[in-house]
Amino acid sequence: MNLRMGLVLAGSLVLVGGCAASGGGGSTGGAPSVPSAGGETLAQGERPRENDMTRSAARHLDQAEESATPDEAMQHYQMAADEAQAAIDADPTNPLPHRQLALAQIGLGDYVAADAAMDRAEELRPIYELETEGIRERAWINKYQEAAPLVNQGDYAGAIAVFEQADAIYGGRPEVKAYLGQLYVQEGRYDEGIMALRDAQTIIESDRIEEMDSATAVAWREQGEQLPIYVTQALMQTQRFGEAAQELQGLLANDPENMAYLRQLAAIYIEMDQPEDARGVYDRMAATGTMTSADWYAIGVGFYQMDDYDGAISAFKSATEVSPNDRDALEMWARSVVEAYPAGEGAAEPPAGALEDAVAAGERWLELDPANRNAYLILAQTSNRLGDEDRARDLVGAIEALDVMVNNVQLQRYGSGGGMVSGSLTNVSMEAGSTLTLNFQFYDASGSTIGTETATVVMPAAEGSQAFQVEFDSDQNIAGYGYTVGGM
Repeated sequence: MNLRMGLVLAGSLVLVGGCAASGGGGSTGGAPSVPSAGGETLAQGERPRENDMTRSAARHLDQAEESATPDEAMQHYQMAADEAQAAIDADPTNPLPHRQLALAQIGLGDYVAADAAMDRAEELRPIYELETEGIRERAWINKYQEAAPLVNQGDYAGAIAVFEQADAIYGGRPEVKAYLGQLYVQEGRYDEGIMALRDAQTIIESDRIEEMDSATAVAWREQGEQLPIYVTQALMQTQRFGEAAQELQGLLANDPENMAYLRQLAAIYIEMDQPEDARGVYDRMAATGTMTSADWYAIGVGFYQMDDYDGAISAFKSATEVSPNDRDALEMWARSVVEAYPAGEGAAEPPAGALEDAVAAGERWLELDPANRNAYLILAQTSNRLGDEDRARDLVGAIEALDVMVNNVQLQRYGSGGGMVSGSLTNVSMEAGSTLTLNFQFYDASGSTIGTETATVVMPAAEGSQAFQVEFDSDQNIAGYGYTVGGM
């Protein structure tokens, strides 16, 4: 799952007035209204009124900030909450204890309750928003940072719980909503996921982005390019294909050459069993003249799913012409030839050069994927059909000599650069519990290496399999990859 955890913080965070733990009464000036940071006019509202309970709440909030241990701080936050609640019970129209209760609940970690108290304080005294905006955003950042390691550890349920707290206290930024949307979809909560993703997109497309510093604005726009894809994928998961197609068609009206949108729309048409519409989209993609190997690969997969293996062969071949080390395209090129021209009595003769092309693709595939049993088998079968029995025999012997087999290896490219390779490894003859290193190389479209990563796999019992994944962090787009196993 692609959740690239990182947060560009708005420069305005260091400029927001007010202290998150301050329990004082604040200004009681007589001006009827003041402009907010966003330009709207905020009324002063109810005057904050101090009393013994609010003063006690303020002391406990200050003492919580100065506490030597977390337990001591929690005790003071709880006492502050109790005193603030007592003040609210005595005078519900006093905005000060509502604000204090919100601060205490933030300290106690109950951001939902804090949000409700903060809302009431802002309702009674709108001018508070000049302070509470910064308080909310700082609390949001704290929860964001708490959730990040949970996502990286794969604890999605735990991350959702923390992100929900962050989203409750502050809804002015899209990052948490975007991550929540993806996590909801991952957990099968599709409607919630779609709603969160769309909420994030709304913020990115609003004037709010103009208030951000340039780095944040760039990060938001990059995220905004992916959100419509996540929405359509969630719609497809619930088989709402018509709605997903409509969503993409609307986006393409404003951005007609967006390859990500076009690839997704073609995939939807295939799911809807509308192959001609999918082919029309592929024609639009090719007409742009800007096709990457990933674009050609997506077209090849579409043709393959439609059982149009000749179309798939052409597309996968084009992908490898754009990027000679596109391992996945090489595999699918070889597989498409096997599907298009199966061996056996009564089978159609392949056109001249097709099997030779499949051998060439298989050999290049094997160079990049040297422990893949399927690569050896397809290459051996195709060599045998061409009459090269010695080559076929050598390839079968090479399969029998493998100590491990790498299976189902595939690249997930990230839109902003880098990506993740996943797969599984089967132990053929190595000692269980021993370790083996997969050394991955990543290439650009010219075939030049742009970086390397390693994955260390603890070997399972004989014939057992172990999943692996390796992430390559880069600002360059991956156009190809391969690996070596240990000393192979």
